[in-house]
Amino acid sequence: MNRDPLDDLPFESRQWVVAEVRSVIDVDEATAEDLVRSTEPFWEAMERAGGLVDSWGGGEFCTLLPRLLAFIRAEV
Repeated sequence: MNRDPLDDLPFESRQWVVAEVRSVIDVDEATAEDLVRSTEPFWEAMERAGGLVDSWGGGEFCTLLPRLLAFIRAEV
């Protein structure tokens, strides 16, 4: 059985970051959850690269991910 990285997020953080992703790029909840899930390997790699970011699911993650997606959306 595959582990769901969203289960590693505190409940309040999970709700908040999914809602923010939905808001900034106008997607449904399932798509927002999929996008959040897919960032875990990238986020962990940045952490291993010398602490470029905080841990998966930390406050920095929850703040930066929606901003990053909004930037990408604006550039497309």
